[in-house]
Amino acid sequence: MHYIVGLGNPGKEYTNTRHNVGFFVLENFIDEVGLPSFHESSKYNGLVCEGVLQGSEVTVLLPHTFMNVSGAAVKKLVSKEGANDLIVVYDDIDLPVGEIKISFGRGDGGHNGIKSIIESLGTADFSRVRVGIAQKSMWTGKLKRPKGEALASFVLGTFSSREQKEVEEVSKTVQQVLTTFVKEGKDVAMNRFN
Repeated sequence: MHYIVGLGNPGKEYTNTRHNVGFFVLENFIDEVGLPSFHESSKYNGLVCEGVLQGSEVTVLLPHTFMNVSGAAVKKLVSKEGANDLIVVYDDIDLPVGEIKISFGRGDGGHNGIKSIIESLGTADFSRVRVGIAQKSMWTGKLKRPKGEALASFVLGTFSSREQKEVEEVSKTVQQVLTTFVKEGKDVAMNRFN
């Protein structure tokens, strides 16, 4: 069994925000690989999809607990012992739009959703697929990372039309990453896509 969780906030006002890129990517993922549609689950406090991918059972969850308490829903889905089979897809302000990074067993990197999951499961031993949401300076090519109040506004803001196209492209890569995770394991996925 593999558990795939996308992080975001519930509600229409958050639908196309940078912070909800985990939801967006997994909504595309289940469509593209032919998994069943999401259904509301009070048991897991979110939208759930259960099916078979590459011969393995998978459960995909979009928690409706709000980002900062994502761990409450994830803990209902997977135990500390099963965390090794958990893959979390979420936004990363330290990566530019259009890039991803895969890791396993790291800290929260300042991301409150990941922090909540680590605290709820009592372990950091799960896989992460970080999807870049940061803008680059047109002049220097360096990341523009907002701070303080500007950071909250930025992550809850929407992508430009150009960025949206990049997110749609990177979601295809994430689909390949997740399929590889399920079929060949996390080490192969990290070596192939990092």
